[in-house]
Amino acid sequence: MNEQEIQAAEFQIEQMQKIIESINSQLNEVAHTIEALMELKSLNNNAEILFPVANGIFVKGTISDTQNLSINVGNNVVVEKTINQSIEMMQKQFSEINDYKKQLEKQLDDMLKKLQE
Repeated sequence: MNEQEIQAAEFQIEQMQKIIESINSQLNEVAHTIEALMELKSLNNNAEILFPVANGIFVKGTISDTQNLSINVGNNVVVEKTINQSIEMMQKQFSEINDYKKQLEKQLDDMLKKLQE
C-alpha cells in the first residue's frame, strides 16, 4: 500500500469506529426500552407511576392499561400493540441492529488486518 491508500484506509477505519459507537448507543437505547416494557408488563392496572414530561421532569399518574400500547411506526402513524407484541418488536429490532454491528465489526477487522500487511 502506498501512503495515500494507507491514509484512505485509516480514514475508513475511523469512520467505521464512529458508526459502531453510534450503533452501541442505539443498542443501549433499545435495551433500556425492552427493560422498561418488561417493568410495565409486571405492573397492575391502576398502578401509580412517574410519567416523563421532559428530560428529568416527571409527573405522578395512574396507568389504567398496562397491557396495550400505542406505537408510532413512522409518518405520524400510530398502531395499537399488546405489551408482548411491543417487547417482541423491540427484541427483533435489537437483534437486527446487533447483526448489522457484527457485520461492521467483521469489515473493520478485515480492514485492520489488511492495513497491517
